[in-house]
Amino acid sequence: MKRWRKIAARSVTISALAVTLAGCGTTSAAPTPSKPTISSVLNVGNFGAYLPHIILRQFEKKYHTRITYTTYSSNAELLAKMQAGDHFDVAVASDYMVQTMTHLHLLDRINYQYVPNISNIDPALRHLAFDPSGNYSVPYLWGTVPIAVNTKKVHMKITSYSDLLKPQFQNNLVVVDSPRTIIGIALMMNGYNINDTNPAALAKAKTTLNKFRSQIRVFDSNQPHVELLNGEAIAGIVWSGEGAQAYMQDPWIVPVYPKTGVNKWVDNMIIPAGAPHKYTAELFINFLLQPKISAELENDQEYTDPNIAANPYIQKNLLTNPWLNPPKWVVDQGQVLTGISAAANNEFNNIWTAFKQS
Repeated sequence: MKRWRKIAARSVTISALAVTLAGCGTTSAAPTPSKPTISSVLNVGNFGAYLPHIILRQFEKKYHTRITYTTYSSNAELLAKMQAGDHFDVAVASDYMVQTMTHLHLLDRINYQYVPNISNIDPALRHLAFDPSGNYSVPYLWGTVPIAVNTKKVHMKITSYSDLLKPQFQNNLVVVDSPRTIIGIALMMNGYNINDTNPAALAKAKTTLNKFRSQIRVFDSNQPHVELLNGEAIAGIVWSGEGAQAYMQDPWIVPVYPKTGVNKWVDNMIIPAGAPHKYTAELFINFLLQPKISAELENDQEYTDPNIAANPYIQKNLLTNPWLNPPKWVVDQGQVLTGISAAANNEFNNIWTAFKQS
């Protein structure tokens, strides 16, 4: 944060000061803000092993600061930490959580004067529904949740989610264990937005969802690529990063992007309100947006880089992986999750619990 110079002065009365100034025939200069300074420490929060430590060390070396790196397992845990008073200078949060935190006044506006590399970000991934102003978040990594199909074992053409209801897929699907994502897909199948919480829309989604229960062999959000590779599942609905891992070992496992709608997710860099070292946090964000640094991140994480200037430095096998490079219409039209009310979130969880137990 900017620090303001403190002006020391003698303890005199206002009238005495006025006389002195009049006698001098001069006027005092208005206090001027000091230049922002780089802090000696930067508190970074992120999901698990979601940032290579070599990148942290490079930032420390360049700016002569020390990074304290704290991890959390979920957006909910991050929110709880921030509400409990944990002081992050910069953190990573998913799309819908950015909107939730903004509404709770937990985020500070990013001063883009200190983040000129924001120009490297694909415009299609900025000003999305969860942060339409673009003031509170900078894309970090992104991806999709398409259909996964092992084309060596599935010989029919798959173009839609409803194709997964065919008898061939009974007890043969792996699906991410994510209420918002899968119920959102059921909403899109019925022509609704992925974030619709209207009772009528959810009722239709629930009916559609129940048709899938006998098709699902396993719910797995952590490593669904394993079930795709070992043959336990011949298709599914999985994170693009997981599908990319499967594809690199078996290129017969490909993504399908249904025209009824695809969930596009975006993880973002944010600056919590009252961050002790805001200026250094902005330098850190700008550092991560350098093309070569950004490419290092994607090469390590194997998700999709929102930084189009990084492409020349990204490994070729990632640039040609169909899981990490969806069609342009998906980039432009994919639906992102936004924040919903606590009551609506509880309803999604109730529907999901009943579905899994059925």
